[in-house]
Amino acid sequence: MWKLQSLRALIESAVPELKRDPERLIVMATDGAAVSTLAAGLSFEYRYTAAITVLDYTGHTDALFVPIIAWARVNQSDVLDNPTTQRKGVEFNVEHLNTSAVDIGIRIPLTERAIVKADPQHPTRYNVTHPKEPCHPGGQCLPEHWELWLQDKKLAEWDIPAPPDKARFAL
Repeated sequence: MWKLQSLRALIESAVPELKRDPERLIVMATDGAAVSTLAAGLSFEYRYTAAITVLDYTGHTDALFVPIIAWARVNQSDVLDNPTTQRKGVEFNVEHLNTSAVDIGIRIPLTERAIVKADPQHPTRYNVTHPKEPCHPGGQCLPEHWELWLQDKKLAEWDIPAPPDKARFAL
């Protein structure tokens, strides 16, 4: 599931302290299902919740949420633009550890398509591809560079590459 890897890389680039201390950032899939319709092929869709846990966080919460929402705009736009999914689009809970540190749990519903087709050159082989997300209407579908400032203080900086067209899994 390439979106989990992509989310982790985004958070690490936006909040370098989490890259330096990777055990404080947990990104995993929960509530997952592989949904197939028994159509003519074996294609299916992964449906799961990305569960992001940030432990002992002392930074500004905007440095986490703004990059995640920018990422969702490119990689799971229906979470933001569909009135049904907006209400539960990016959910979170915060546990205060002391006056300056919190544990934050963030949940985002995600989907990923897996297109499975028979290989015409080999009668017992199938090929799987993972198509990129459709471009959001009005979006440019180009790589983006972002900076987040609060008054005169830079909170975060990150890049969001356009979703890749081909092999998303390193095999």
